[in-house]
Amino acid sequence: MSELEASAQKLGIALNDGQLAQFDTYRQELLWWNAKTNLVSEKSSREIIRRHFLDSLTALPFIGEGNIRIIDIGCGAGFPGIPLKIASPALRLYLLETNRKKVSFLKHIIRLLNLSDTVVLHERVENMLSLAQWKDFFDVLVSRAAFKLPEMLPWGTFFLRPGGKLVALKGRDMAEEFLQATAIAQHNGFNQLFQNDINQEPSDITRKIIVGEKAK
Repeated sequence: MSELEASAQKLGIALNDGQLAQFDTYRQELLWWNAKTNLVSEKSSREIIRRHFLDSLTALPFIGEGNIRIIDIGCGAGFPGIPLKIASPALRLYLLETNRKKVSFLKHIIRLLNLSDTVVLHERVENMLSLAQWKDFFDVLVSRAAFKLPEMLPWGTFFLRPGGKLVALKGRDMAEEFLQATAIAQHNGFNQLFQNDINQEPSDITRKIIVGEKAK
């Protein structure tokens, strides 16, 4: 059993041979592209499975099952969105990224992995907020450590349908940020924000996942 398969099982996620093959292709392409353009840091490129794949998969239990419409804001090389899509193929994934080279990589890997219902949006979030077509459009808004929570809450107000969820993958030391977000959550139409401590065994990677539900 591979490291990815075994560690995913510990997260309660079963990956079949086809999904493991997709992850392997993703890893190889990420390394090849990273040698030419900076997609991920050199340090984390040596630990892609733990620091990117498994770390992204920790969000899956908070997202739900089925053809959920999800937007990943500031996804970079596809994290957490693409690992979530591989593990849960029914997801309807929208990847929002401003960097042109990363957008090129995302389009390439989506074609290579034959990911259906996966859209790359080469746009700034500020411009998306001015387009009525995206208002109340998504079931889940997810982002991995790219933005501060107080910045994300108004985005959730706009993008999420009533009852939709904001899922933010954050570092351990974010007590002040969480306090600031809690103070403005209700003003932005969110009920309560919940902190979830995540330990990715057997590694030393720990994080918090913040979940908030938009009021119905």
